[in-house]
Amino acid sequence: MMRRARGFTLIELLVVIGIIGLIVSMSVPAFSHYGQQMRLKTSTRELMGLLSLARSSAISARAARTVHLDSANHEAAIEETLQAAEPEVVHLPAGLTMTVQTKEQTEASGDGLVIFKPSGALTGGSVTITLSSDAKQQVILVSGPTGAVTLQ
Repeated sequence: MMRRARGFTLIELLVVIGIIGLIVSMSVPAFSHYGQQMRLKTSTRELMGLLSLARSSAISARAARTVHLDSANHEAAIEETLQAAEPEVVHLPAGLTMTVQTKEQTEASGDGLVIFKPSGALTGGSVTITLSSDAKQQVILVSGPTGAVTLQ
């Protein structure tokens, strides 16, 4: 009696490897899209944190605090901390677009100043900051009378 050897044939192994390769090739674009979404969400949270920190700092120090939003350099910073050993700066990924619109401006621009008074309110009116990446966007609203930072 002849015993058949146990194991897989070469054809069976090639079919399984082909199926695995097909599944992996279909999932790679989904992971890159997911990465872009996560960078957008993370950058939005960091920028909201910086704005909230500037507002809290203005209230506690009883002095105005200015957040400079610079889309050309992809960053936002609290100007009063720039001379400190550890300045408060948020660096945005290069793939994101930042637009800033104030009540005085009729159209959005990439740069802007958000100035918090010692009371926590903004000088001027409300400010809308839009971060966008490809088809997704996040909108941050800073309320003029209260200085509250919210995500819309």
